[in-house]
Amino acid sequence: MHSKDSDKSNDPERQPTRKPELGLLRGGGDARTSESALAKEFAHRALAPLVSDLRGRHGRLEARKVASAIGLTPQQFADCLEISLEAVQMSPPPPGLEERLEPFAMVVGIVRDVYGGDSKRVRDWLRTPRPELDGQTPIDALCIPFGIQRVIQFVLGAWLRNAD
Repeated sequence: MHSKDSDKSNDPERQPTRKPELGLLRGGGDARTSESALAKEFAHRALAPLVSDLRGRHGRLEARKVASAIGLTPQQFADCLEISLEAVQMSPPPPGLEERLEPFAMVVGIVRDVYGGDSKRVRDWLRTPRPELDGQTPIDALCIPFGIQRVIQFVLGAWLRNAD
């Protein structure tokens, strides 16, 4: 028989009310770049209908569709991701690319939810400098190392706080 107590650690330092951090679950221990795994799972499920148009007929996110949603040309998005233009245009996407597209789709889904699906307002928001991102635009921050995580933390935190 399996009990809930068998899942609990005997570690005296463990705080039972603390939510698991994504970085810890994925092997990274940097609390500055992690968010709640529960919040990420909630966002993924809640946003699925808002980003279904970013998926191709194979059900996978497609770079060219994500590029269009964020207001970049395929070449600009290829430069952002540091991949070839051909990889951006492939359907289905090459192995490993869909995982890199998921954070972009999450940001698009959250901002679409906030703006009622208005594509122009989503692209405008992505191009507006944000003090929370040290004056960078979200689209610029998404295209630099660690920038994706900063944008996701910002939009996911704001979205979840406004869900009350």
